[in-house]
Amino acid sequence: MSPCKHDSTASFGQGDASVSCSKPENGFGDPLSLFHSEKAVEELLQQTPVEGMDEHLIEFSEALRTVAKALRRAAEGKASAQAEAAEWKRRYELEKSRNMQMERKARIAEQNGNVDCGRVKNLDNQLMLQNELDEHFEDCCMKHGICSHEVLRDRESDSNSTVDRSKMTRKASFKLSWCCKGENGDQHKHDIVSFEKGNITTAERSSKQISLKWESDPQTVLILTKPNSVSVRILCAQMVRWLKEKKKLNIYVEPRVRAELLTESSDFNYVQTWEDDREVLLLHTKVDLVTTLGGDGTVLWAASMFKGPVPPIVPFSLGSLGFMTPFHSEHFKECLDSVLRGPVSITLRHRLLCRVIRDAAKNEYETEEPNLVLNEVTIDRGISSYLTNLECYCDNSFVTCVQGDGLILSTTSGSTAYSLAAGGSMVHPQVPGILFTPICPHSLSFRPLILPEHVTLRIVVPFNSRGSAWASFDGKDRKQLAPGDALLCSMAPWPVPTACQVDSTNDFLSSIHDGLHWNLRKTQSFDGPREL
Repeated sequence: MSPCKHDSTASFGQGDASVSCSKPENGFGDPLSLFHSEKAVEELLQQTPVEGMDEHLIEFSEALRTVAKALRRAAEGKASAQAEAAEWKRRYELEKSRNMQMERKARIAEQNGNVDCGRVKNLDNQLMLQNELDEHFEDCCMKHGICSHEVLRDRESDSNSTVDRSKMTRKASFKLSWCCKGENGDQHKHDIVSFEKGNITTAERSSKQISLKWESDPQTVLILTKPNSVSVRILCAQMVRWLKEKKKLNIYVEPRVRAELLTESSDFNYVQTWEDDREVLLLHTKVDLVTTLGGDGTVLWAASMFKGPVPPIVPFSLGSLGFMTPFHSEHFKECLDSVLRGPVSITLRHRLLCRVIRDAAKNEYETEEPNLVLNEVTIDRGISSYLTNLECYCDNSFVTCVQGDGLILSTTSGSTAYSLAAGGSMVHPQVPGILFTPICPHSLSFRPLILPEHVTLRIVVPFNSRGSAWASFDGKDRKQLAPGDALLCSMAPWPVPTACQVDSTNDFLSSIHDGLHWNLRKTQSFDGPREL
């Protein structure tokens, strides 16, 4: 009889104890579980022997005793190792504190005219001197930038205990500054660089959740709606009436929406609108908050209306697929009330600033009217039967030559749009970067890239290209790029702030789970084959 067969037929303590064959990462199990396993083995060995027990069962019982001894030794060994590790940690902390105190004394001695550390008797005086030195270094850094004044111990002196420990070497000073392309450069950096003890760190980047808090109560709301939808029209009328009667806010809508509201009732004559594009350019100076009723396309339309700063947007989901619309329309009163009270978490969605430079232009500043895109700019071959031929440069450095159906330059908010369908990666919308995604490239090794946000990309149609290329900006404003024309693309200084239902990370993960059914599959059956 084999051990596995005996295990499947015999009764082992009525199933109240079992020996697990799984092995943890560190090679040892938990001491409590080891104790229970050892106890289970002892109870098994104390059971009344079965009549007719053969030699195989006797050998199996001896093996169980050996396993019990090994489990006991493993538990004892782990406890001993934990005690030893705690002791080493205590010694390390003590030595670290001692070294920090010696460095502080040596630093004070050097600044006090190379006075020996043994002569400093009063610890309070040492702390006062250290504070004066810190103020001196801060004044220097304020005048000259971010500087280094870290004092390092001479490592060679550590090998000889008789050498004076006050002998020190000063670390080289340096200053950090941003490199920009002149005064008219289009790079906007707002990073905070901190310096401490010779180490450079960046702080307060977009890694933290951004919160918007109103310093004064909002007065004006702009409502933008998806056209040709009866349900959206009814919801818009309800929202306008509630915002005016309950919140006493000024309401702006598009001319088309105002005409629809007045057709329904003449009581909506208080709703305001604009007459020409010149008033649209000044809309950001009047509107405190924007509400969109539709899908992602409505959010794109709202962003395209503002050529400069964009007010906070509260997007309600009324479309077929939405990655930027976390709010549900049936709870619009609670949502808007919470946003108007504040504070509210927002996602800063970066936009791309795109400019077309024609071959006849005299310099790179002689461009057409720039386009701002929230999702992506696409350069494709259009109706031509030839492959697209594009030369790509990144800050005047050659990147590659694109041969295929085209190229997508996308924001991280647009990473779940056309770029994703072309094989690009999904990126958190608050990650500042530009996605470089080819469309059906002629080379299988041409994989997508993610470039930093401060670079400027230049896409050129070479003169030896067989045909022209076509550029579209968020699917609109299609322009032809003839041989010799170029497209400049950089990060725009005006992001699109969208309100979050929870926070930016939760909303992003919820959108890919609900919209894409990301990684959705049936759970593996638990009664399948298992490792022995």
